[in-house]
Amino acid sequence: MGLSRRLPQNACGRFFVSEECIGCGLCVAYAADNFEWTADGTRCYVACQPRDARETDAVWDAVTDCPVAALRHEGAPS
Repeated sequence: MGLSRRLPQNACGRFFVSEECIGCGLCVAYAADNFEWTADGTRCYVACQPRDARETDAVWDAVTDCPVAALRHEGAPS
């Protein structure tokens, strides 16, 4: 998988959405506390990094199931 750029809307931190996002909304459905839609409604981004184990698990589920692998992370699951 080639290098891709983070969307500029992403909150600083371990998880991010890349430019490959197709706006399917899966991440928002899985982790609504952490993902939001861009202003134009075409992509999603990490609005808030996970704050607890429940949110972290939901974000990992979204990372795993993203149909275009646009949800990325730095580091291994903890």
